[in-house]
Amino acid sequence: MMTPTTRHASGGSPGFSVSEALVVIALMGIFVLFGGPAMADAYRAYKVRSVADVLSTDLRAMRYAAVATRASRSMTVNTQGHPSAPNQYTFVNAKADSVTRPVESGVNIEDASDTSITFTMTGGTGSSSSLTLLVSMDINSDRGDRYTIDVSPTGTVTTSFAYYTP
Repeated sequence: MMTPTTRHASGGSPGFSVSEALVVIALMGIFVLFGGPAMADAYRAYKVRSVADVLSTDLRAMRYAAVATRASRSMTVNTQGHPSAPNQYTFVNAKADSVTRPVESGVNIEDASDTSITFTMTGGTGSSSSLTLLVSMDINSDRGDRYTIDVSPTGTVTTSFAYYTP
């Protein structure tokens, strides 16, 4: 049978000593010191990947809507150099509502082959070559992430990734 109060073999009360608590706090401080910048870089990499994913998803949905409604659908892309509304794009969704999406702060839509993409009722672009959009962001002083979104003449949307040096 257990008694209500038990003591350790050394005779002291249960718990942690001050030196043990200080060691744990010091270890946590070291983790934060080295893990903080890595987490910030991971968050910036997530932001640029997220913008590229949403943009390519919107392109695919726009293509499907063009085929489903048998009507052309267009997207206008404002690159980072646009004078009044940089880094955003506008398109008409499947419900025929105009949608304008600004991209995350710090993420850039770079100059690409075209700033307008149109899908015809057959799902193609009507272009003789692929249309390209570039989405990028400087992650830190040594590395930047860039996603290349290509739309083929048949309407296939592909995304590729590369690092670059800022």
